[in-house]
Amino acid sequence: MHGFDSHRGLLKMKKPVQIVLITFFIIFLSPLALYAQDFNFKKAFEDYQFSLGVYSDSFSDYQKFKDAYLKNPTLTLKEDARKKTLEMLKSRDELQKVYLTALRMRLVENNGLTTDEKVSLFTKIDSEVAWYLNHKGGYQDGDTLETLFNKSGEAESRYKSNTSQIVYESLFYISLGDEVDLRVTQEAIYKNLTDTINIGVAEGKLDINPFNRWFLDIADVIGKLKANEVLSKTSIQKMYGQSTGSPTSAYNSSLVPLTSSIKLLSQFNSFLIEVLTSIKNQQK
Repeated sequence: MHGFDSHRGLLKMKKPVQIVLITFFIIFLSPLALYAQDFNFKKAFEDYQFSLGVYSDSFSDYQKFKDAYLKNPTLTLKEDARKKTLEMLKSRDELQKVYLTALRMRLVENNGLTTDEKVSLFTKIDSEVAWYLNHKGGYQDGDTLETLFNKSGEAESRYKSNTSQIVYESLFYISLGDEVDLRVTQEAIYKNLTDTINIGVAEGKLDINPFNRWFLDIADVIGKLKANEVLSKTSIQKMYGQSTGSPTSAYNSSLVPLTSSIKLLSQFNSFLIEVLTSIKNQQK
């Protein structure tokens, strides 16, 4: 760092962006040996909450000792500020690592994602977890303030260039997986209903009308849901393109098709209820 000034360095140190975890609970067993079999999203989220508390406390201490040093820049207060800066930066790396792990476990437990989608995300997340683990281990008790700020800059650069994209891509796939899981569940119910109708028609117990027309409407809804899923996946990948926008912007854009799918899923559910009701009425 050119012309490093410990006063300016302390003033420029910022609290990293806090990301809210999307907390849905769907069961899926992890096939990877990297994590213990009894380790799940619930435990990972508890670890995240604990680490967030540790970081918040260390950041408050850092702020307090920084302010004291800036008001009265003695050697003793500078050393106190250095120690609190070290503690805060180590807890920040730990928080990033634990947060990424919680995201990973949420993806593990998502039934709506394919194995390939999960493996791709796991590879990216595991790389980031390893980076923050290694970076945290690089802090030394005897590091000067200048060294600490340089190392802090490394973590901030890593978050902007790599971590933020992976975080928002993971959050998107969590939402996508939940939507796909619900669609697939409704399609399974629909298949059972169509099987019942086909058997009933073959046995002369049900009239194919109006089911043959309703099937077309339901197929149209399913087609729109799948189209939205494809569109949203295309949108999230734009954050990795040459004209890269912000991860937040790509994430928000990718959620637009999924948001419109909420109404379609509700309509799908209503159609299923109508079909079931009509089957029961014809069987009376």
